[in-house]
Amino acid sequence: MKKALLPFCLAILLSCGSLVAQTQLGKKATLNEDGTLEVETVQLPAHLSNPTNKQQANELFQFGRPTNPIVKNTRGVTLADLDDDGIDEILYGIDTTLFALKGDGTILWEKTVLGPILLPPTVADLDEDGTPEIIVNTGYPTTVGRIYLMDNTGADLAGWPLNFNDNWMINAPVVADVDDNGTLDIITCERAGSAEGYVHVLNLDGTPINSNWPVQTDATPAFTPSIGDMDNDGNTDVVIATSSTGMRIYDNQGQLFPNFPLVDPNVKYSYQSPILADLDGDDDLEIIGSNHGDAPGFYVLNHDATYYPGWPVPLDGWTYSPATVVDLDSDDVFEIFMSDRATSGDSTPLDVIYGLTPDGNDLNNFPIAKYGGTEGVLSIADINNDGVFEIIFPSVLTDANGDGYIHAYSTDGSGEIDGFPLRPRGFTFLNGAVIGDVDNDGMMDLTANSYTQTFGQGVDSTFVTTYNLNVPYEENKIIRNGYKGKNTRQGLVVPEIITGIEEFSKASINLTPNPSNGILNLNLSIALENATVTLYTIDGKQVFSEERNIVENETIAYNFKSLASGLYLVNISNGKKTYTAKWVKK
Repeated sequence: MKKALLPFCLAILLSCGSLVAQTQLGKKATLNEDGTLEVETVQLPAHLSNPTNKQQANELFQFGRPTNPIVKNTRGVTLADLDDDGIDEILYGIDTTLFALKGDGTILWEKTVLGPILLPPTVADLDEDGTPEIIVNTGYPTTVGRIYLMDNTGADLAGWPLNFNDNWMINAPVVADVDDNGTLDIITCERAGSAEGYVHVLNLDGTPINSNWPVQTDATPAFTPSIGDMDNDGNTDVVIATSSTGMRIYDNQGQLFPNFPLVDPNVKYSYQSPILADLDGDDDLEIIGSNHGDAPGFYVLNHDATYYPGWPVPLDGWTYSPATVVDLDSDDVFEIFMSDRATSGDSTPLDVIYGLTPDGNDLNNFPIAKYGGTEGVLSIADINNDGVFEIIFPSVLTDANGDGYIHAYSTDGSGEIDGFPLRPRGFTFLNGAVIGDVDNDGMMDLTANSYTQTFGQGVDSTFVTTYNLNVPYEENKIIRNGYKGKNTRQGLVVPEIITGIEEFSKASINLTPNPSNGILNLNLSIALENATVTLYTIDGKQVFSEERNIVENETIAYNFKSLASGLYLVNISNGKKTYTAKWVKK
């Protein structure tokens, strides 16, 4: 049996053969079972050693700094509008410094923290004042760890950062309303040792949401938690696994679900933060992810600790990549995308990107076979303006010059799109790319992070590189973006009509009063037969639903005084037309 992985213990082993100055040679990175990074020399196929791009994207800037020789930031950067100018900034941690970069690569601000930053910052408006807060975890076994909560300028909020015995605050923090009181909470994990960990759920002031938190685990928390109402009982739950002692679901009182933890000595977890989604339309959520260990594979788990029909899907080797779940063709059925690090020793293409139906069967045009696997984050967007979505992902490879790869393959089976792979400096291994318009020129940009690894033979550096993709930027062409898909890192996937904030301004629903103490008058500017009126919390939880015919401009009155204060989404749909609006309960 393989040893349990120590998450993110990127102490480095060098197992390179002697390199010769030939463009046919490159390097392949592999994460070992003990958490160390191994690099070996490989022979690259001609199209990777000398890529010929028909439509080269323009590099807008590359921002680089020396970095920690042992550990590197992984899983990508964070895009967020920090200064309320309508333009996203780029948040990225380099060792013990958090940088906020403008779209031209200049520094908006930088902040020194205690302990290295290993995962992308989490961003949300926690206090509902119209400006975002930033949450960052730091730490490593040989250093100190903290959890930071700061304002949009990088200044610590009162009482923060929090210090839990200098322990490593492992994985990324999550933002969600766990206790269902209408305010957002912070969920984070602490590594006290290989056989001791804690899951914290914290209020804005840093106190636990109730006396049952934190909960203690008997091994290292393995991944960033995912949050949702797993059993549709109206209460929010926390999904977390440990590296070696199984999957867990806790309710908001810190109590384990029946049949959990789910322990299989052949199954281990690390890095592969799962996605939560309702795959079968029964209002319960399924857990969708991947695992390593002696039985590596892709899984879908029910909230009763049984496997969903058709799962797990076994793999020949390990994978640490998180899942991506979307409704790719807007048919109200989710598609599941997974990836593998599989890389042959003789340049033979192997299956790397999997597209799967909810019952575990291959989608048309999948899996995608290529040389060079991935351990990174999958983003999905139409980045060449052809009306077809692409899957954007990093690689385990660099070429002999030390340049890495960001790939983009079409979901229609036609292969890699023109202009790709992009070639940032260093390994993109364990990382990813995010899509936006950071320079506000109306054109779509791609931002990727990468790093060099010199094994003590030089100074290691990490880089943020942004490319202009030379197509118009449209937000609705991006359907899954970066680590866990959203800056809250919640991992909950709900229909886009619920989460599409950009639709608010286009909504034809009139809501009065708004805000209100619970009395809500609704009217729609058109008639709609056989419609469903649904009320959701901002994190996608359904709290009310009824079917009715809608008469044009008829006022419909509701009494929602029993609901908690907070932001809600009102959705009206007849299956063909959908209207969404925002309502605030005081």
